[in-house]
Amino acid sequence: FQQFGRPRYVGNLSRDVTEVLILQLFSQIGPCKSCKMITEHTSNDPYCFVEFYEHRDAAAALAAMNGRKILGKEVKVNWATTPSSQKKDTSNHFHVFVGDLSPEITTEDIKSAFAPFGKISIAHKNGQDLEG
Repeated sequence: FQQFGRPRYVGNLSRDVTEVLILQLFSQIGPCKSCKMITEHTSNDPYCFVEFYEHRDAAAALAAMNGRKILGKEVKVNWATTPSSQKKDTSNHFHVFVGDLSPEITTEDIKSAFAPFGKISIAHKNGQDLEG
């Protein structure tokens, strides 16, 4: 997610909360781009991701809605994260997978073919990690 488009995580929701209700509440803070409700975990409370068009509205939603009660439950609002967000910034890091290579193609051949497009940090060939 890009910083301005990163959705809000909204957790600890009542099972009666719907995407429509969330959009109605959060749209009072600013225009919402989307709401995605996650309810498949039967043992856990539902949660959702609300995406705003503007970063300032997303930041305001965090301040205004975290700890508020929605249908009797105090909700948790935070920036949405992905497992990779705990690691280094990879926003300008791209992965290219090339299959069906002839056995005679070497890692150097692959690096040479892709060199005009930028720095290659790692190449995989025949299941081996080869540093670039």
